[in-house]
Amino acid sequence: MKRAALLLLLALPAIAAEKWSDAYNRGVDLIRAGKYQPGAQALQHAIEEVPEENATARVRDQIFTYTPHFWLGIARLNLGDPDGALREWKISEDQGAVQNTPYYAQLRDLIGRANSQKQQRAESAAVPSRQEANAAIGRAISAQAEAMTAGGDHSDTYHAALRKLAEAKDTNAKGGIDVRTYKRAADIAEEARALFVAATDEAKKQKAARPVKPPPVAQPIAQPKVAPGEIVIPFDDVPQPKPARTPAPVPVTQTVPPQPQPAQAEVKKPEIQPETASKDFVNAQLAIQAYRRRLIAMKLSVAEAQKIERQLKPGSDAKTIRRVLDEVAAKERELDARKPPVVAVAPSPSPPDPTRAQLESAYRAFAAGDLASSDRALTELIAAKESAEAYLLRGCARYTQAMLSRNGDSLLASAAADMQSALRLNAELQLDAAAWSPKLVAFFDKVKGK
Repeated sequence: MKRAALLLLLALPAIAAEKWSDAYNRGVDLIRAGKYQPGAQALQHAIEEVPEENATARVRDQIFTYTPHFWLGIARLNLGDPDGALREWKISEDQGAVQNTPYYAQLRDLIGRANSQKQQRAESAAVPSRQEANAAIGRAISAQAEAMTAGGDHSDTYHAALRKLAEAKDTNAKGGIDVRTYKRAADIAEEARALFVAATDEAKKQKAARPVKPPPVAQPIAQPKVAPGEIVIPFDDVPQPKPARTPAPVPVTQTVPPQPQPAQAEVKKPEIQPETASKDFVNAQLAIQAYRRRLIAMKLSVAEAQKIERQLKPGSDAKTIRRVLDEVAAKERELDARKPPVVAVAPSPSPPDPTRAQLESAYRAFAAGDLASSDRALTELIAAKESAEAYLLRGCARYTQAMLSRNGDSLLASAAADMQSALRLNAELQLDAAAWSPKLVAFFDKVKGK
């Protein structure tokens, strides 16, 4: 009896060892089979009993490599938890056993994959914030164009808005994957838009309050009074030929010196109103902004765009504006010549909709102020497949072009036709007043009400 009890006590450690070792072996087999969740649970059970890794672990007479943290890190990575995987591999490295195993050669590559997955997640999380910042900057640019059209580009409010807009662009360019930076850029852009709107309102109020001067009325020249029996010979500033006159039968003729004539009312010249920016100047600004957006999208420095933008100033002559446009076009061609980087994309369950991608590309061009490119892309999209969203966005682009043009009646008519086509396909379409210009929303509502 005593001998049986002694044998049982000696067998207890072996039974306990078999439990954690069996859990470890089962977990490794499950992970190799692609069953990561149950494999992670088995490895976690083994770690709870034996947390230390060992390159030469022994169970009875068997020696094997015990690296549960290494395998648990692989399970965490495939379960979409790169942070958890990095924590497990850090523990494995700190314990030092994995360095003496063949797994250590794979560990560097696995850590790189986890960091890449973290980067992709951070970038994906920052995409909505970056899009909102770009949209806010686009709204500020549209408000800037309206302020210039209204003649408000000489006020202090307008120049303060320009500084805010430049700050928003610089902040947005430095965003990277920082959501808070993009949020700050969007807030600054909204402040710039509000200042541009205020500058537009100020210009309109000043124009409305300016009195309309009536045309000057010619005042009759007073003639000098003539005493009875006197003959007055007038003297003009410029001698004029006088017709022959029959002298009156007066014995004595006296000449009265001419009386000074009252000065004619001075006609004031109309005040010269501040000249609004030319269409070429606005096009040059929009081209620079579109080039800047493209540099940001390609993750390149915006220094070249800033250098070109400094050459363009209010009041620049046509030669300077043309030089800026040519330089921007040359830079755009350089970007076209660049080979886009190859980016590994994870397989998706269904292919993306090319129509949606083209529509989003056209909207980004519209938000960046590249109205011509947006119009051209939407026309190609509509030719391939009619879409209510494409018609509506093209109508918005043509309305904005009409507002920036001096003779925009034809563009306005085309914008109204596009919006009617959009409503024909989807009568429930609406424009959000918080995201679009109030004038554009009013124009769309007017078309919708017909």
